[in-house]
Amino acid sequence: MPVLRAALRRLTIFVGTVLVASLVIFLIIQALPGDVAQVTLGVGASPDDVDALRQKWGLDRPLIIRYFEWLGGMLHGDFGASYLKGQPVVSQITPRLAVTLWIVGLSIPLSLLVAIPMGLFSAMMRRRWSGALINALSHVGLAMPVFFLGVLLTMVFAVHLGWFPANRYVPITKSVSQWASRMVLPVMTLVLVQGCFLARYVRAGFIDVLGEDYYRTARASGWTKWRGLVRHGMRNMATSLVTVVGLQISSLLVGAVLIEEVFVLPGLGSLLIDAVGSRDLVVVQGVVMLLVFAVLLINFLVDLAYLWIDPRLRRGAA
Repeated sequence: MPVLRAALRRLTIFVGTVLVASLVIFLIIQALPGDVAQVTLGVGASPDDVDALRQKWGLDRPLIIRYFEWLGGMLHGDFGASYLKGQPVVSQITPRLAVTLWIVGLSIPLSLLVAIPMGLFSAMMRRRWSGALINALSHVGLAMPVFFLGVLLTMVFAVHLGWFPANRYVPITKSVSQWASRMVLPVMTLVLVQGCFLARYVRAGFIDVLGEDYYRTARASGWTKWRGLVRHGMRNMATSLVTVVGLQISSLLVGAVLIEEVFVLPGLGSLLIDAVGSRDLVVVQGVVMLLVFAVLLINFLVDLAYLWIDPRLRRGAA
């Protein structure tokens, strides 16, 4: 089957890319200046104590052996143990991963719910003041830094109005209402920025549809301009929209790191920043690898979505 062969080819590329990325991440982390054992013990530690700690952590072994041990451990869900706390890295990542996934997972569909109506309205009303206003607002949202918008929303809705709390995360398993109230501002921040960004692509896609022959044919057959644009526009811009959304998930992960700092959320971003500050390189290595794997997995799923959305790619897979 051509489609199955194309999917297997993409899967092979995905696996190979993950392996190369793991090697690059490992080598970069190991190449960082300074001795983690010396930093942990302090400048007054004796060379014997430093060597003993390096031996305890396995830092005295060849790089290639340490890499394959780390890679083999990850295949079994073991990212190693923290230098400072002695706890498994997975036990530190797991509770924080849920926070980041909630932020990113809620932001993606809500951004589309904002972007598609904005883009559609802006395209249809592009020659009127209302369409120009929507387009200008999308430019403003696109130009605004995530952390600045987060601080601005905090000042307005948390400090002055007091509608939502600005910090102290509460897990959903403890209280759904308190969890939801604390997720509103961080998710809203990402949705506004990403929604404005995606709205520009949606607008451009709908404007392209307005000049196509099939749209004019639909209009000549009695369809309203709104029905023709929604019916044909969504189908023809689906591939490009999937591409942009897939790429923007990477930006959402980066934005989530900043948002977690602004709203004091215990996610992967705060764990990564704390690990970098304390030079706990095993934790840094595990978190970065997890984020890179997530980005590569999303790109792989986007490639598979192409085969399902665009019949021309299915025919070309043969």
